Amino acid sequence: MEEELQQLRDLVAQLKADNEQLRRDRGAVLESGGGGAASASFAPAGCIPNVGSQAAVTEHLVVVPRDRKCPMFNGRTGINISEWVEEVQACMRARHLSVADQAFFIFDHLEGEAREEIKFRPNSERGDPARVLTILKELYGNAQSYVTLQQAFFSRRQREGETLQEFSLALMALMEQVKQSAPDGMRNAEVLLRDQFVEHVADSALRRELKQYVRRVPTATLLEVRGEAIRWEREGFPGGVRDRGYSHPSAYGFQCGVRTSPRSAPVGMPESEWHELKELLKRQQEQLNQLTETVVSLQNPRRGVRPSRAGSVICRRCQQPGHFARECTGERVSRRTRAGSDSGPPRTAVGNHLSATQSGN
Repeated sequence: MEEELQQLRDLVAQLKADNEQLRRDRGAVLESGGGGAASASFAPAGCIPNVGSQAAVTEHLVVVPRDRKCPMFNGRTGINISEWVEEVQACMRARHLSVADQAFFIFDHLEGEAREEIKFRPNSERGDPARVLTILKELYGNAQSYVTLQQAFFSRRQREGETLQEFSLALMALMEQVKQSAPDGMRNAEVLLRDQFVEHVADSALRRELKQYVRRVPTATLLEVRGEAIRWEREGFPGGVRDRGYSHPSAYGFQCGVRTSPRSAPVGMPESEWHELKELLKRQQEQLNQLTETVVSLQNPRRGVRPSRAGSVICRRCQQPGHFARECTGERVSRRTRAGSDSGPPRTAVGNHLSATQSGN
């Protein structure tokens, strides 16, 4: 530390000595009245010219103008008319062009169909830059009506797989078109943008959280609400923000939501509501399982078991037990024949008994 301080002291002393030397040399030059005073005053230490030198110093001033590159406009592809008009006006302000030069500047940055359109206009219109821009806006501006643009804005919702940033930028673009076509402008454009973003976020839990945030901060803008939504999404998912969403059928969605390992409640949601939501999902899953089993059972009905054919079932064809007449393959036997065959053996037995009794007597 002491060595550094000593070096600084030596450097200061050396600078003071050089300063004194420059002052003495300058005084000598002024006394002599030489023409090299200007050069001596701007010369560094150790390069002081001789007092008798009459070399004149010439100063060169270089001015670099500010240049803003303006894109070309052809009316069909590339930049749209509103963005191109803003670029052209910014370039003309930077160059401080006159009215005639502004008309030439606009015409020089047209090409294709747009250039031909202005080329064949009268000189009174072609020489007026405001009129040229008005003609281009009428030709290549948005052809949709104010009501149609409003409907497109208010019906815009976050789509499947769309990030929060993409959704907000789409809303901004639609609102910009609405403001350009509005006859008196949009006074509450920022509020409408914020509310449309909050109301139509795909995630219901995030939507509820953003509504609570807007109630706490009524003056919040769309960018502030979007930042809060992105932070909530990053904190809610372990792996960070999901860049792209993916969809499953509703039945599989309930199954995945119930069978996965339980997570902690999202930021801002009370534990009671979180448990109530999980119980509701479980009950819905049970009902879904019951409905699935019912549908499967209706689609694949069980075949009824044919009742056992007891001996009481007698075929009307062959007069044998165990089957019906429609399934019989035997010969047809009448009931009288069967009755006669059934009564035959008992009569024979009685006759034999009587014969034996008579022979015994």
